[in-house]
Amino acid sequence: MLLRIAFRNVFRNGRRTSITLVVVVFGAVAMILFGGYKTVTFYNLRESTIRNRLGHLQIFARGYLSAKSQKPLQYGLDDVRALRGAVESDPRVKMTAAQISLMGLISNGESSETFLATAVEPEKDRSMSSVRLRAGSWIDERETDGVMLGRGLAEAMNARPNDYLTLMTTTTTGSLNAIDVRVAGIFSTGVKEFDDRAIKMPLGGAQQLLQTARVERLIVMLHDTEDTKAVETALLQTLRARGLDVEMKDWSDLATFYHQVVLLYNGIFGFLGIVVFAIVILSVMNTTMMSIFERTREIGTLMAIGTTRARVWNMFLLEGFFIGAIGAALGIAAGLGTAALINAADLMLPPPPGYTVGYLLRIRPTAPVLTTALLISVITATVSAVTPAFKASRLKIVDALGHI
Repeated sequence: MLLRIAFRNVFRNGRRTSITLVVVVFGAVAMILFGGYKTVTFYNLRESTIRNRLGHLQIFARGYLSAKSQKPLQYGLDDVRALRGAVESDPRVKMTAAQISLMGLISNGESSETFLATAVEPEKDRSMSSVRLRAGSWIDERETDGVMLGRGLAEAMNARPNDYLTLMTTTTTGSLNAIDVRVAGIFSTGVKEFDDRAIKMPLGGAQQLLQTARVERLIVMLHDTEDTKAVETALLQTLRARGLDVEMKDWSDLATFYHQVVLLYNGIFGFLGIVVFAIVILSVMNTTMMSIFERTREIGTLMAIGTTRARVWNMFLLEGFFIGAIGAALGIAAGLGTAALINAADLMLPPPPGYTVGYLLRIRPTAPVLTTALLISVITATVSAVTPAFKASRLKIVDALGHI
């Protein structure tokens, strides 16, 4: 009976209830849209970080992570074939790719610039990288002197496909070495600072320049990112059993920028939640207080015929709960509809700081996001009715009956 009365009381003043519901719905929609945007942003940033730079796991020679190497590849991997075979025996592993990082000077005969090169296995790198080919062609493993330049570096060197440049760096023995390379293509990643220094080259070319057969690290790509921790544990056991003395890092340990973005967005989302919480509380509290003011004589009559103060308190508390529940239901429906419209519109956002390429605005309202919007709407509406309900239950019967 109390539930029925409280539910009917919500609609006694349709205009005031509608205004309150609009506030609750607006708050729920805001949380759904931002939460859905945050979910897509985190997922895309995580996957692009894994595909473009880190892989799910990275395997190094023992001592690489703790020691400060004085020479290139001082802590390099020697028997990559045996290591690769052991890692790829796990069915959750999609593939492995060997890499070397090196830096030095690049020259066109007239000017020089510093470069940061990544030596890769071309076919595997192409399948896991999202760089854009701007001119020329991809590097080929058979052409060890072919390289790809970042767009900014190519402009600085005034280089075009099929031009020849010179790379110079320090070898593993500490001496200087240089090789002439052909510019096979020009690429961009969207990160200007990286494109101004970046080079991609075949693994064989880098080993020739560094005068070594070692590689720096073995990148491990998995079928599912959620398997990262489990695969890391299993691989460490497998590699130790086979006598391979290595150390390993997962993508999360290496992705500093990703975690900084997550902290920033979580802070923004938390602030948004506080604002919505405050708006809903003030709105529902105002509605409930006005309802009590208009129904003072009714409250006095209820208590005069034997209705307990606790029952009056519960009745107004339930009214706040119903406003929150109805607003949450309407807000979720409106949020899902708005998200669908935004996704269908294919809106482009401007490039973020440090990038040169914009991206599509996408909203993914996942179950946790919808649940959060629902709970915040219901809880805030219910909590906001606590104080007005308490005041209603403490009214004196005589004063309430005589209220005009």
